[in-house]
Amino acid sequence: ALPISRQLPLSASDLPVAGVAPREAMMFPMTDGQYQLVYNTLSFSLASMMATTLFLWMRVPAIAAKYQSALIISGLVTFIAAYHYMRIFNSWTESYKYTLDSTDPQLTGVPFNDAYR
Repeated sequence: ALPISRQLPLSASDLPVAGVAPREAMMFPMTDGQYQLVYNTLSFSLASMMATTLFLWMRVPAIAAKYQSALIISGLVTFIAAYHYMRIFNSWTESYKYTLDSTDPQLTGVPFNDAYR
């Protein structure tokens, strides 16, 4: 028998998924409602992060000097989060496409980048 370390898959692409090529193993067919739920959640999250960043940075002059650096750093954190949500959102929209043949989105073969989770 092989040692346990040799029996385990080395990466997610080594995992067998019935009828699915390794590149598409992380993608799943979904209904229009499921796709729109994720799309709207990502969109709202992105807008919230961007609005929070603007709010924090615009309030810096109105805050006591000893708290200004905290507000600037908090704005930087939400700016970085907004950037990541933008990347996640773009990855999501590239993973599915709508066609005239179906009301549900179809897989494009471009894997969703789940490294941002």
